[in-house]
Amino acid sequence: MGVVRMVSDAPVAFHGGASWGDAGPYELVRGTVHFALDPGAAANARIVDLDKAAVDDDGLVPFDADVCILRPAGGAGARRLLFVVANRGNLGGVPLGSRPVAWGSTEIDPGDGLVLRRGWTVAWCGWQWDVLRERGGLGLTAPQALEDGAPVAGQLRVEIHSAVRLADHALSDSSPLFAFADYPTADVDDPAAVLTIRDWQEGPRQMIPRARWRFARDDKGTPVADATRVWLEGGFEPYRFYELVYRTRICPIAGTGLAAMRDFVSFLRHGPSGDGNPCADAIDHAVGFGVSQSARALRHLVYEGMNVDEAGRRVFDGVLAHIGGGRRGEFNHRYAQPSVTATAGFGFLPPFATDTADNGGLYARQRRLGGVPRTMFTNSSWEYWRGGAGLTHIDIDSDADLSDPDAVRSYLFAGMDHIGDAVELKARLPLANRPNPIGPALLLRAAFVNLEHWVCDDVAPPPSAVPRLSDATAVSRADVLAAFPSVPGARFPDPKVLPSINHIDLGPDADRGIGRWPIVEGDPYPMYVSSIDADGNEVAGVRVPELAVPLGTSTAWNPRTPVDGLPDVIFEFAGSWFPFATTVDERDATGDHRPSIAERYGGRDDYLARVRSAAEHLVTQRFLLADDVELAVERAARLYDTVVGNPT
Repeated sequence: MGVVRMVSDAPVAFHGGASWGDAGPYELVRGTVHFALDPGAAANARIVDLDKAAVDDDGLVPFDADVCILRPAGGAGARRLLFVVANRGNLGGVPLGSRPVAWGSTEIDPGDGLVLRRGWTVAWCGWQWDVLRERGGLGLTAPQALEDGAPVAGQLRVEIHSAVRLADHALSDSSPLFAFADYPTADVDDPAAVLTIRDWQEGPRQMIPRARWRFARDDKGTPVADATRVWLEGGFEPYRFYELVYRTRICPIAGTGLAAMRDFVSFLRHGPSGDGNPCADAIDHAVGFGVSQSARALRHLVYEGMNVDEAGRRVFDGVLAHIGGGRRGEFNHRYAQPSVTATAGFGFLPPFATDTADNGGLYARQRRLGGVPRTMFTNSSWEYWRGGAGLTHIDIDSDADLSDPDAVRSYLFAGMDHIGDAVELKARLPLANRPNPIGPALLLRAAFVNLEHWVCDDVAPPPSAVPRLSDATAVSRADVLAAFPSVPGARFPDPKVLPSINHIDLGPDADRGIGRWPIVEGDPYPMYVSSIDADGNEVAGVRVPELAVPLGTSTAWNPRTPVDGLPDVIFEFAGSWFPFATTVDERDATGDHRPSIAERYGGRDDYLARVRSAAEHLVTQRFLLADDVELAVERAARLYDTVVGNPT
């Protein structure tokens, strides 16, 4: 059945009743959607443990989730739905603006309203069981997998990693910044539980004696038994990786989150107003949009073949998955933690490639079932250096380039890191080098408009732009580090501890979504990245004007600030920026072999003229909107003034 009904509050005017182009004012609808899944339906066959859930009188599995909708107040608008996969329960703001929007707020930042001016309805739905709904995040109350009337008890692992010393830690993916629901231990005295420590994420594990830790919370230095926390004598040290393997006594069915996305979008497209659908008869096309974790969730949804609903109808006509890399996530297995970012497990399993030479790959199941969406995968360089994005279009068996299927485009946004435009956030991170200031916002806006024309008007987007083995633009990370120019003061990551995606063994029941912990790790898969030019800047993919007309060298990697006794690992999410010397004298004084800014450009006006030309070239390639050329020039001007100064 999918959605039974939606219960919502009265609509309220959005952003003070502001008007957005021809679409006019928008209104905001918040509510709760009630679901009921048929455990015997073919569309639900991939949801792990759904057959173990309690059912209602109709034999269906009930659950509910929080939802939020922005719709044109005057009618159907463009009759197009943009479903935004909420990242860890956060609404954030209306996506695809030209600047970063507020994140972590219960209010919705409209940004510059690109999507609203084009008349799109925008919707969010809670899909993570571990989001704490009582704290205001969009969450989902998942059903439990049961045996003999009680939740299935079994083994899982929780990783603990922090930049500060912690006396204790929640039994979840929580951190000093975010809190998620816990997997409580089945036994606070469990003698079989194991806590290990590593010096880097893929390093060798060392067991911590059981006498040094316990299931407890810290009370002024004294451990107090607590089934939801783990305590370590002396505390958990900063920048080390701890892994706790233990038995839990709850078993939420995490895969119902994928069903919630599927069925909520299907409900908005097809459900009657009598069931509470605020978009009844108002949607012709739907696009799913996700960033980072949310992009991996969209990859996982299509991998499971869940882009068709219980009635066999296509759900998303298009998907824009940004900075998801080559992995999936903990979205559909027993004891899954959907919030987990980079801990090796089910999300690290192949397939990585969208398609393979023998029609396998990520979309194989969806292809058999029908309903393959037209998809754009956009990744920053960081996803190539750390997230295995190269594996999405290079065959892991033959080391050969793969052609994208007709329904897929892939783009590398060159010279960027995972965080992108949020430069203030990067400035607060413990980085060894100056953080990368280049962001993807303007490229991502053009990608969305291209996808809109592809889905709604059948106008194909530009060809994929990614590193290729055939033209030698896809190389190893070691090759890049070896070829990197000599830059005064630059710190480099230790090549021996670069993050990897390894072959892993999750045990004999992994195909049924039941893992064995700790995992057994094998050899790493190859990690391909873009080759670089003489300045150290990437040559493959789509290059923003700040990279095509550079003022420095931008990378996807940045080592963590050195820590005694630990290797120089790449810090999560952030890249480096090494500005050029401004003059020849400065270059000679520092020993920088890269030409200075004065040697490259005839002053600020000349630099900005070249930037404008580069931006206009991107417009002809359809990688930049014509209306965003001035924004691109303004961004480059700010960067120039930061590096060189502006006497006027």
